[in-house]
This record gives sequence, structure tokens and C-alpha cells, in this order.
Amino acid sequence: MSTTTTLDIRLGLPAGARPAAAALYWEAFSRKAGPVLDGPRRAGFVAESLVPGRVLGAWDGDRLLGVAFLQQGGAAPLDLSLRRLVREFGPVRGLWRGLLARCLASTTPDADELMIDSLAVSGAARGRGVGGALLDAVVEQARARGLRRVRLEVVDTNPRARALYERFGFRAGETVRTPYLRRLMGFGAVTTMRYDVESAPVNAG
Repeated sequence: MSTTTTLDIRLGLPAGARPAAAALYWEAFSRKAGPVLDGPRRAGFVAESLVPGRVLGAWDGDRLLGVAFLQQGGAAPLDLSLRRLVREFGPVRGLWRGLLARCLASTTPDADELMIDSLAVSGAARGRGVGGALLDAVVEQARARGLRRVRLEVVDTNPRARALYERFGFRAGETVRTPYLRRLMGFGAVTTMRYDVESAPVNAG
């Protein structure tokens, strides 16, 4: 597990940090999330949809270099409810986007799991250990909450992310084939990966 010593990992977003977190999300997931969230106000809508208390941020001074969006139980880090989508895009387009959002959404984690809904690192900060530092922090969050596992889902078109998770110690589980989403959202399979918190070393820092 590699970390960058200058990073400050914090749960929650300070005032004014929502746009930066939304930009990181869009940079990483625009192909996947575009059919649901694209539009002239996409950046503002994503920023408004964030639940700050469910976001881990990796900071270098006042620069947000990476984010991990966390889900525990049914508490998702992005509010993409049908009501909000209809209010934003209108009844017809909002309903259609709501149906797509169900395809985009991760499955609900088990009661003893903390789920990484999304993890995004700034392109300018890759190779600095930001992703590993965020994963370390997620494991510590799970341990502090008395949870046994960290869970995430990775699509077949993101081998770089899967390699990071495997190096960290995540184990691949079931894979769901989604060929009907390949043309629309750019991926054709989703693999669930889990990390055993009890086997992880305690972070003394």
C-alpha cells in the first residue's frame, strides 16, 4: 500500500469544495455517467447532488487531488433520486435518466460492508500514491465503523483501476455481463471486488 506523505485525507467536503469534487467525478466517469448526468448544467447538478459527509477527499494543501465516494447501507453519496432528476431535466427526460441511473448505481452493500461507490484521482496527480492513500483511508473508515469488508465494483473497460485494487489486496468475486450497456455507457461487464478489513494492518498514522 503506497501513500504520499504530503496528502491529507479527510472525510467530508469543506464549503466551496463541491465543484472540485464534481469535476474529479466527471473527469473519471463522464463516459459511464454521461447518459444520466450530461447536459448544460451537468457540473452544477453533480456538485449539488453530492452528500459531503459520504466523500473522502485527498488534499495537498488546498488542492483536491482525489475523492472516494462511500456508501453504507442505502445511504448513497450522490442523490440521484427520480424526483431530483425530473426536477432538473423535466418529466420525460428525467424519467428516462432515472431508469438509466438504476443501471449506473452500485448494488446496495451488505450490512457488514462499506462500499466505494466511486474513486477518482486527478489526471495530474496519478502516480503519486493518491489512489492507495484513499484506499487506506477507506479501510480505516470501515474498521472504525465495525465493518468487516470493503466492497467495490469495477467495469471491464477500466483495467488500470482493477490493477490498483488487486495490488492493494482486493479479491475479485462475481462478474455480471451487461452487453446491452456497452454502446450506451461504454462497458459490458461489472466485477464485484472485496477487501477483508480484519486482515488489513492497522494504520498507526
